Amino acid sequence: MKVTTRKSYPFRSFYNSKKERLAFYVIEVVGEEPQVLIYSGFLKGVDCIGLKKSHLEEDQFRALELLEKHMPKDLADAIFKYARKDLGCRKGFSLKSFIKWKEAHQR
Repeated sequence: MKVTTRKSYPFRSFYNSKKERLAFYVIEVVGEEPQVLIYSGFLKGVDCIGLKKSHLEEDQFRALELLEKHMPKDLADAIFKYARKDLGCRKGFSLKSFIKWKEAHQR
């Protein structure tokens, strides 16, 4: 599935190739730390998913895993990528990358 995006601050919408909106998120900068609230028709049993900036920076593996649990992989990857960009995440540590690196260097 090809996912395209359109930003209109404080919102970002994600569309498929037929221009149907698959999901959107709202950027919230009020409070202790910035976060995104993700809304989608793919979410079952919850209204939205909230991801804080620190969660996207320090626990990338679990944040992406949470998104992939509720949405198709392409959509989850796009939301993850743009949420990090919109929140200004700088740290690049990823547990998944570290595990792959460690496995490669133990051989």
